Amino acid sequence: MITPLSYEHMDKLGKSLKSIAGEKAGIIKHKGSIVISAPQEKEAREVIRARCKLFKSKLREITKPKDLKIKLSGRHQLINAAVAESAIKALSAYGIKIGDNSIRQGILNTLWPGRCEVLKRNPYVIIDGAQNSASARALKETIQSNFKSYKKLILVLGVSSDKDISGICSELYNLADKIILTKSKSARATDPKALAGYFNGKEKYITNGVSQAKGLSLRLAAKTDLILVTGSLFVIGEFKYGKRKFN
Repeated sequence: MITPLSYEHMDKLGKSLKSIAGEKAGIIKHKGSIVISAPQEKEAREVIRARCKLFKSKLREITKPKDLKIKLSGRHQLINAAVAESAIKALSAYGIKIGDNSIRQGILNTLWPGRCEVLKRNPYVIIDGAQNSASARALKETIQSNFKSYKKLILVLGVSSDKDISGICSELYNLADKIILTKSKSARATDPKALAGYFNGKEKYITNGVSQAKGLSLRLAAKTDLILVTGSLFVIGEFKYGKRKFN
């Protein structure tokens, strides 16, 4: 099963989508296996198809979301759900059969902490681990589609140094009214000062850690605003489970 490929872990997987796809497609190594792939960019799709042809694997490409019901926000989650459904049905080739109703109910009941997770309302506090440009774009589209009533968006952002920092910041720039830049306790965390240049022209704040960023965001936000915490999973984890509790 191959979910949508994007620019991530480039220090290990390579700088191009073709090289990243080549590494990810390395899981295809058994003759006659069934491969489920989400919609991919042309460059990645060609690599996956070639790998399947080499190993005579049966490739099932998801071309569009199905009429599945999910609790997770965002069109990209519908695509993920369709990939999961296809993968589960593919198990029947190995003698494992699960009924359609059970599959659909399981997908409906799925909860994914840290993926557009709403921690609080009035103001909205939403956390999401968007760690590359593709996931940042999906997050932006989800916020714009599903949360339309807020007045201002306060972005709390911290990114690990091995991520596509430029791509993430570029995608989120126009979404934010105010930006609070921070860093997790991880050794890979990018210095918030290094992120500031990506948000020229915006009202921005530099903090020395997630706890400080959390307190500042709650002070800045009116009840009609939305606080969006994103970037590193370390950041959203510290934000959610830090000492300051939500009412």
